[in-house]
Amino acid sequence: MKSIKREHHVRLKEALAVAYREKEKAEVGELWQVRVMGHIRSLGSLYSQTSYLGLFERFVWQLVPVACVLVLLLGVAVTQLDLISDYEIVKMFMEDPADFSLLALYK
Repeated sequence: MKSIKREHHVRLKEALAVAYREKEKAEVGELWQVRVMGHIRSLGSLYSQTSYLGLFERFVWQLVPVACVLVLLLGVAVTQLDLISDYEIVKMFMEDPADFSLLALYK
């Protein structure tokens, strides 16, 4: 396996050396940039995915900042609107002290 990689590496190095030495002799047409870019575009994306999760990963990561902003806005709205009074929260913890003691273990 290593010998195959080494052989490919040597051949690539030789090809690049020959191309570098003969760069003055090379003739290019007027549209060479257009042809090269067309060929590059025809090769396709490097990130071609075959799974559905891979296809939607980019969109999910674009929605993460929006979701964080919405969570922050909802948190501010709940604290400002006072939907649940302090009395209700204290009453909830005092009615069932077993839940409160379990929560104290995680602190």
